[in-house]
Amino acid sequence: MKLTIYETVTLTILNSLKAGVVPWRKPWHTDASLPISLATGKPYRGINSFLLGITPYSDHRWLTFKQVQERGGQVKKGERSTMVVFWKYWEPPTEPDEAKKRIPVLRYFHVFNVDQCEGLDVPELYRPKPLNEPQRIECAELLVQSMPNPPSISEGGQSAWYRPSDDHVQMPPLSTFQSSDSYYATLMHELGHSTGHESRLNRKEVTGNIQFGSGDYSKEELVAELTSAFCCATVGLDNSLLDNAASYINGWLKVLKSDPKAVVIAAAQAQKAADYIRGVTYS
Repeated sequence: MKLTIYETVTLTILNSLKAGVVPWRKPWHTDASLPISLATGKPYRGINSFLLGITPYSDHRWLTFKQVQERGGQVKKGERSTMVVFWKYWEPPTEPDEAKKRIPVLRYFHVFNVDQCEGLDVPELYRPKPLNEPQRIECAELLVQSMPNPPSISEGGQSAWYRPSDDHVQMPPLSTFQSSDSYYATLMHELGHSTGHESRLNRKEVTGNIQFGSGDYSKEELVAELTSAFCCATVGLDNSLLDNAASYINGWLKVLKSDPKAVVIAAAQAQKAADYIRGVTYS
């Protein structure tokens, strides 16, 4: 039986988790950059960042088979493409006096990495010098300080959490973390939760009466986890030092197995959350 797009994406992520690799726990700053479209120069967003990021290629540039040909190149024999997805809006037929509806439908196409091609007319890959720790922390702190309409943040205690009732983030002292990177990655996770507040993106998994350990709770944890990944990538933080224990991986496996759409939807929500924290908007 042919898999749906959601099932195909989820299977890819599941296989990575089963191999002990958390796709969103990647030290992005050690590679050239986030995956980008060679045709547009723009980074891939949402779940595509992870689908392309877990591939073994050293180049971060991707293009379609047609674009390979247009640049005078060809795909190496035996190479296989990677699927990326996008949302397309469908307008079902309506009566003249009815309001038009736009229904988002998930679609896909396939791309190849520059490493999979030969004879391509492309510039030599530029690899930016990784930021050192003081530079990374400076960028991370600037991102936190520039968040629009931020929650209150205080330091203390032994656990990190976000409380929607008074819109407050609590963080343990920086000295208790394994590294500055892990401190800010955790802070980005809690700020990810805070974007769901009714004064911001108003996610029901944050504003509603959600029980610990429920399906909605687990999905919101996934959104916050992915939000942190996107923010870490923005400022070059290494989030691979966060807890990758089997219990965490088993939790993600449970969420994904219970709902094939969960990771695609969570990645889309997380991208919006990260955009909010960064103060950027996309049409």
